[in-house]
Amino acid sequence: MDIEQAHIKYSLKRRRLLFSKAKLKAVSRTSALLSGFAMVAMVEISLDDHKNSKSSAPLLVVYSIITCLLVGVHLLALMISTCILPQLEADSLLGSDEYASHTTMHIYIELAWILSTGFGIFLFLIEIAIVCWVKFFFVTRPAAIATTIVLVPVVILFCIFSLHFYRRLVSFKLSRHQDELDEIENTLTTGKLAQANIV
Repeated sequence: MDIEQAHIKYSLKRRRLLFSKAKLKAVSRTSALLSGFAMVAMVEISLDDHKNSKSSAPLLVVYSIITCLLVGVHLLALMISTCILPQLEADSLLGSDEYASHTTMHIYIELAWILSTGFGIFLFLIEIAIVCWVKFFFVTRPAAIATTIVLVPVVILFCIFSLHFYRRLVSFKLSRHQDELDEIENTLTTGKLAQANIV
C-alpha cells in the first residue's frame, strides 16, 4: 500500500513538473512572438502625417503607452520563463524526487503564464486597434472605426473565454484537492480503526 501511495505521489509530482515545463515553453514562444510583432509595428509605422497635428497627440500617447506595456509584459514573462525553464529541464533529466525548483517557483510560473497568455494577448488585441487608428487617422477614419468594431467582439470573446477557462481550471483544482483531502482523511480513519482493533 505504501509503495502504491509513493508511486502515486511521484506520478503527481512528475505530472506537475511536466505541466509547468509545457507552460513555460508556451510562454517563451508566445511572448517572443508577440513582443517581436509589437516592436516591428512600432519601428515600421509611419508617423509623418502626425508631425503637424495636435489633434492626434493623445492617440500617439496612448499608442506609445500600450506598445511599451505590451513589450514590457511579454519580455518580463519571457525572462521568467528563460530563467526557470533550464532548472526544470535539469530536474526532469536528473529524475529528482523532490522537484524543489518546481514547487518553490510555482508562483513565478503562474505569473509568467498569466502575463503572457492573459494580459499580454489582451494588450496585443488593443495594440492592433490602436495601430489601425494611428495608420488610418488621416487617410480614412472609417477604416479605423471598422477595425474597432471588428475587434470589440473579439476582445469580449477573449475575456469571456479567459474567465470561463480560469474558472473551470480553479474548480478542477479545488475538486482534485478535495479528493486528495478525502483520501487522506480515509487513510487516517482506517489507521485509527486499525490501531483501535489492535488495542
